[in-house]
Amino acid sequence: MGTRKRITKKDLKHDALLESASKTTKFIEDHLNKVLIGALVAVVIIVGWNFVSRSRKATELQATAALTNASQTMSAGLYTQAAGQLEQVVAEFPGTRSAGAAVCYLGTIHFREGRYDEALQSFERYLDTYGERGILGTTALEGRAAVLEQQRDFTAAAQAYTDLATRARDSSSAYAAYMMDAVRVYRSDANWDMVAQTAQTIVDKYPDAYLADQARMALAEAQARTGA
Repeated sequence: MGTRKRITKKDLKHDALLESASKTTKFIEDHLNKVLIGALVAVVIIVGWNFVSRSRKATELQATAALTNASQTMSAGLYTQAAGQLEQVVAEFPGTRSAGAAVCYLGTIHFREGRYDEALQSFERYLDTYGERGILGTTALEGRAAVLEQQRDFTAAAQAYTDLATRARDSSSAYAAYMMDAVRVYRSDANWDMVAQTAQTIVDKYPDAYLADQARMALAEAQARTGA
């Protein structure tokens, strides 16, 4: 029988970095889709309202066309050019949902390029201007949490993910996913007490959630680390 390898702090750090890198890639892919969907849904609603003026509907449609062009530029990997187009959407169509989406897109581009301070400014700019409601509000909140995690502000990042979980408490899958994000952050910080507490919350609240087994594994690891 082979000798069991002892897990070192270096191994744990490497594993945490890989997990964070994987989360970063997924964040970028998810957000590029969410932002455009959120903008299109909002515009469809606005255009369908009878009491909205014809000029406003026209402006929203023009802004959406400009946003779509910018998103296509991003899809081609031309991020610097896309950023310029997005800034133009924000400047030319202030107050439109597409302008708000452009701000979120800019945050995602900055995030992708590792410009975390600028990414955080973009996501907070959206939240200050448009609020937390809807798909775009959630996207901006997720963006802020992801930036804080990359900046290694683990306490603030974990709280941001926990707040997102509270907002999504009516959905067991979304709640568990956000809470597992918080678990990952606490694990990166080697805060095993909070890993255990957060994982236990998932297991207690939604024992049959699709991430409940991962929560149990995290709980077992934290208990082993703390000797609980």
